Amino acid sequence: MYNSIIVRFGEVFLKKGNRPRFLKILRRNLRRSIERLADVEGVEVSSFHGRFEVSGPDGGEFTEGDLAQLLKAVCSTFGIVSASPAVRSPLDYDVMEKTAVALAERVLESSEVRHFKVDASRSYKRFDMTSPELNRQLGAAVVKRFGLKGKMSSPDLTIGVEIHEHGAYLYAERTPAPGGLPVGSSGKAVLLLSGGIDSPVAGWMMAKRGCVIRPIHFHSFPYTSKRSLEKVNDLAGTLSQWLGRVRLTHIKLTPVQEYLRDNVSGSLLVLFYRRSMVRLAARLAEEVGALALVSGESLGQVASQTMENVAVIEDATSLPVLRPLIGLDKVETVNRAKEIGTYETSIQPYDDCCSLFLPPRPETRGDLDRILSLEARLEELAALEEEAWSSREEVRFGN
Repeated sequence: MYNSIIVRFGEVFLKKGNRPRFLKILRRNLRRSIERLADVEGVEVSSFHGRFEVSGPDGGEFTEGDLAQLLKAVCSTFGIVSASPAVRSPLDYDVMEKTAVALAERVLESSEVRHFKVDASRSYKRFDMTSPELNRQLGAAVVKRFGLKGKMSSPDLTIGVEIHEHGAYLYAERTPAPGGLPVGSSGKAVLLLSGGIDSPVAGWMMAKRGCVIRPIHFHSFPYTSKRSLEKVNDLAGTLSQWLGRVRLTHIKLTPVQEYLRDNVSGSLLVLFYRRSMVRLAARLAEEVGALALVSGESLGQVASQTMENVAVIEDATSLPVLRPLIGLDKVETVNRAKEIGTYETSIQPYDDCCSLFLPPRPETRGDLDRILSLEARLEELAALEEEAWSSREEVRFGN
């Protein structure tokens, strides 16, 4: 039945002089999402009057399987706010009426509907019926056929009708999409990616703001297992379904951690670990042209996330460290992880390099002057960080 998908975008409209650039990026990303996630031949992406349209070969109808794949791809694209399977028809009222009745019948086959409305809009003002006239006449046809009652507020069924110069589009459902800005419109950032719940969500949220995300993961093999690396790879693979191409850098931090264990008070280890990680992440940022780091930290959840410790850790780089989860509680982050598909992987047991050699009571109020004084005496630290940098390996996901 459906021969089109109407694709809506929102925040891009606010960009004024930059709007053409944002729309160009969004259209490119939409095409890439379809190529990556939908095994469908001959799909076209076109644009008109504040909409994108996804259509099949020669404007033919989609199969149910193809339609499901395409909707998933479209609604995994940042910058898109919703999409609707639609029937594109000529600007002929009789055809539109038959289509509206057929749409209502399709919904009634699988859902209980008591109230409905028709919601028409016209970008093409030369069409000889106004939006209220379309609402009344199409609505009357549905009432006559099915005996449904009209209801303007929160009906069980809304039949949307959009009148454009080249045709009419009718639809009966909307699939929500993440919204935000298209990936690639806000620069590049390096994500400190662990195997936990928080950091994948942080990367997803910054991608939603238009950032290209370049993840980096630190491990402590052989103290941490190969399975922990596979888990992080799985998380990066899941993120690639939203972010597109993902290049994940693994760095072995073991020599740095062993040296710090032998030369720093146990209560301060996590602060020194995190400072080394931040310096190495900043080095990757410099190499790939990233303008910021991204962390999954949220204020007060663990010992390293007090204001004092956050300040100590952030001092290790001149780059801004973005923390999109800083004001969220754990339940909010968990809910988002479930929505984006990373939660089930994140809760699998894994070895966290940040917990290596730590005492029961780590420092919660780090003093920056003290940390800097101690760090200045660690003569081998810079060389060991260089060794860690040389150990880096890259894994790629997406296309």
